[in-house]
Amino acid sequence: MSRGITSMPARSAAIAAYLAERAETGASVSTLDLAVAAIRGRHLDNAVPDPTADSGLARVRRGLRRTVGVAPRKQSHPLTVGELRRIVSHIDRSAPAGARDAAVLLVGFASAVRRSELAALTLGDVEWRPTGLLLTIRRSKSDQDARGQIVAVARGQHPDTDPVAALHAWLQVRGQAVGPLFTRVRRGGHSTADPLTGAAIAGIARMRADGAGLPDLRVSGHSLRSGHVTAAAEAGVRIDRIAAQTRHRHIDTLIQHYIRPAELLATTSSAGLGL
Repeated sequence: MSRGITSMPARSAAIAAYLAERAETGASVSTLDLAVAAIRGRHLDNAVPDPTADSGLARVRRGLRRTVGVAPRKQSHPLTVGELRRIVSHIDRSAPAGARDAAVLLVGFASAVRRSELAALTLGDVEWRPTGLLLTIRRSKSDQDARGQIVAVARGQHPDTDPVAALHAWLQVRGQAVGPLFTRVRRGGHSTADPLTGAAIAGIARMRADGAGLPDLRVSGHSLRSGHVTAAAEAGVRIDRIAAQTRHRHIDTLIQHYIRPAELLATTSSAGLGL
């Protein structure tokens, strides 16, 4: 931490200054609350007085909530199946980078894994089955102990958007050498052993959306995961099945951040105004 919060018990004034500093750099209220919880937990674990209970610090936090605001920030656009189909239709899959990008987008959308998890996959994490494939996620946000989680991806109903076929086509380019599943492609079309990063996957999503004539959409790497959830909910898939796929621990979070915003346009009273 900054601002001198290096020893315990920390001074409440130092914590207040630290929170103000974080707010100035763009931290959200939820991020500030997590920081306070971490400070509190560290003090309690070491059996020292909890400085976060100070009334002065509470006033500072209330002020920051008014200043920063508690409304969620603008979210990435959740891609629809139609938008995804349009994007991949504009990709030249005969080119190595095109084969890779189509696989990244389709596997990312179908699996609903996080972009960091998609980037971390290796060839050994893929298990092929007659009806699809299984992906082993070695470590994730909801699995900090790295016990491993299995995510299933079914074969697609349409050849152009089949994630299993797209991954197979990419592996024809990449080869069967052990190592990262999705790798960088050099100019000239030569695949390397260097893994993509989560940032690179986000860049691929934005670039391919722009190339398909969708530059106004707020597309990011998260658009694949959020798009899966939204599309599944609109298709009538039960919430418990969606949560099992995304590995959300709290269904309320899934509903609040992904499903409820998608439902608003379907239920808004403005649709009945005859405008």
